[in-house]
Amino acid sequence: MKKTLFPTAYFAPSIQYSAYLKSEKIEIEIHEHFPKQTFRNRAYIMTANGVFTLSIPLSGRKNHTLTKDIKISTEEDWKKLHWKTIENAYQRSPFFEFYDTKIEKLYHSKHQFLIDFNQEAESIIADILKVNFDSNFTKDFVPVDNNNYSDLRLINPKNKDLPLMITENPYLQVFADKFPYTSNLSILDVIFNLGPESTSHLMQMALTV
Repeated sequence: MKKTLFPTAYFAPSIQYSAYLKSEKIEIEIHEHFPKQTFRNRAYIMTANGVFTLSIPLSGRKNHTLTKDIKISTEEDWKKLHWKTIENAYQRSPFFEFYDTKIEKLYHSKHQFLIDFNQEAESIIADILKVNFDSNFTKDFVPVDNNNYSDLRLINPKNKDLPLMITENPYLQVFADKFPYTSNLSILDVIFNLGPESTSHLMQMALTV
């Protein structure tokens, strides 16, 4: 069984969940040197002011800190801010009231490490989608071009080719009257707008690598 390798992600973009659904076995790379400005601690949602970045503040990060050792900062009340931003962005969406309690629960968690926070987020989404992801952390760093893996660490906002690699059928977004359709936002955008149709939407998405 070939494994598919992903970066950890904070409410990952929809293409990552699309790939999760199509993967037999998922491994999350946690032994890399933590890179800055990626989906690992950032989620992109649509708000009344356009696309907004929810960024988890990190603590004690150095240039060669491994992802598994990255801690979440407790110096600011970012969880309250993130949830309020999500609430304001999606309270008018068709399925917000069905999932808001489950999502809000994450923002009362006490995780110290980013990977644990992200894994709880993934578990919440799996519950909403009614699927079971066979997801595990890597035990060692996986080099590029390892033939035992399909490597999807290219799912990265700094990858300028990524939008061109994604095929996604548009759906009605909350602020469609103000902004054109925006592809590959956080999985939150999909579930709040599509509800039970989220899985079929994700399955029709395609990533050309």
